[in-house]
Amino acid sequence: MQHNHNLLSDELIQAVEALSEAFAARSVRHGLIGGLAISMRGRPRFTRDVDFLVDVPQIALPGLLDDLAVRGFAIEKDVVIKEYVYENITSFLFGSVRIDWLKPVLPLYSRALDDAEPLEWSEGHSVRVVTAEGLILTKMVAFRPRDQEDIDVLLTANRDEIDIDLIRDEWSPFAATETERTAWLEAAIEKRVTRRE
Repeated sequence: MQHNHNLLSDELIQAVEALSEAFAARSVRHGLIGGLAISMRGRPRFTRDVDFLVDVPQIALPGLLDDLAVRGFAIEKDVVIKEYVYENITSFLFGSVRIDWLKPVLPLYSRALDDAEPLEWSEGHSVRVVTAEGLILTKMVAFRPRDQEDIDVLLTANRDEIDIDLIRDEWSPFAATETERTAWLEAAIEKRVTRRE
């Protein structure tokens, strides 16, 4: 499904294409998450930023950042390296577009990266996008009101092909300690997926 670009700025479209090209050139494991991925897997929604799960070895990070700087990204290299390596999350800019990178420190993030697949983004460009299952799992970790809305959207939009067992398996390490979230997830699955008209 080609992405509906009407809701997106040219700058944001360029940012995604430049990132995808840089990741591909250096064989960096990555997957689009966040609002853009929800738009591609669920329903279009307005977003101003670009979120990626990015798995890049520390030794390869400076070269990747240099490459992105050449492509027009505004990067404070030392800051980005420190944040990505020690805090597992960093951000920088492409014009006015904010780019967020999340390091896949949890096993469920790794699984989401493994399962990410290329989707057509624009003419001649594709982008690796985390699956609906992977997006639901990343949203379960964040679990803000916006994330809960996104989970509902993803369950509804993908109800016929979603792999609920995979979601339960990947969430299971947290199920015992996060009982409220787990109960919320089961209720959402019951409401959005298992009830048929």
